[in-house]
Amino acid sequence: MDAPAIIMMVLFLLVIWGGLVASIVHFVGHPDDPEGATTGPAREL
Repeated sequence: MDAPAIIMMVLFLLVIWGGLVASIVHFVGHPDDPEGATTGPAREL
């Protein structure tokens, strides 16, 4: 592989793994609420 191919490979690996790390950090900071305790009913009957 020549130098431009290696540079592009490293760049895209950083983008993909960086996105994964960013999504994990975001999820840890803003977890989902599995019980739905913070949401009200959709419609009153």
